[in-house]
Amino acid sequence: MNQADFAKLHNVSRKTVTTWKARGWLVMDGEEVNVEASNANIELHRKTVTPAQKKKRSSVIEVTLRLRIEVTADQPVTVTATTST
Repeated sequence: MNQADFAKLHNVSRKTVTTWKARGWLVMDGEEVNVEASNANIELHRKTVTPAQKKKRSSVIEVTLRLRIEVTADQPVTVTATTST
């Protein structure tokens, strides 16, 4: 596997894989990454933070939802929703 594919496998940039290589974490077989051996090294050395685990900035928007439901015998139910912020 090449370094670009290895980066995709770990959901990181190619620059990150280059850093891992410089640190000696990648095990290379010629131009290809030895995936099994490299994964073992990365598991030993890498912090467990991945892009999916990073704290995402969030905004809170509070919305009040008012529902009005009218029920009349033998008629379809009508629902009206209004919002206010």
